[in-house]
Amino acid sequence: MSTRRIAATALLGLPILGTATKTLAAAKPKIPPPYSEEAALIISYTIYAEARGEDLFGKRAVASVIKTRARLHKISPAEVCLKEKQFSCWNELSAVPANYRTGEGLMPADIRSRADCFSLAWVLMSSRKEWLFLTHFYNPSVVTPSWASELEGKQQIGKHVFGYIL
Repeated sequence: MSTRRIAATALLGLPILGTATKTLAAAKPKIPPPYSEEAALIISYTIYAEARGEDLFGKRAVASVIKTRARLHKISPAEVCLKEKQFSCWNELSAVPANYRTGEGLMPADIRSRADCFSLAWVLMSSRKEWLFLTHFYNPSVVTPSWASELEGKQQIGKHVFGYIL
């Protein structure tokens, strides 16, 4: 089982330690139903982890990337989030902070950000309208990915550069 699926399992509060990890690894990974609480948690965590310090427009831009990729690849938004090498927040089990699940010890700004992300996840899953056509983003102060020169329609939103690659 990929570390993304293990991290998603941790996010959903399922046991993953010890022999449970081996049991889960042997089982076929399950993606939650597209319009479910589990899918909303995966999507909202992805938005939160990638853009928690951004304003609502920055968070919505990350959600737009998820929505665009889901539409282009004809998969659910939760599948987009958990797909290998898509979002760095799912690379390791330790990337899912316990307080995201429990809500304990969060500062007021984190609580607002988390609520924004959860609301955006539900809007993303239920919305049929067009969102911004964005397929990629990165934070230039942290990393410049190999595909950055191929990015078209570049726009700076908060600390991130967004655009699309066809």
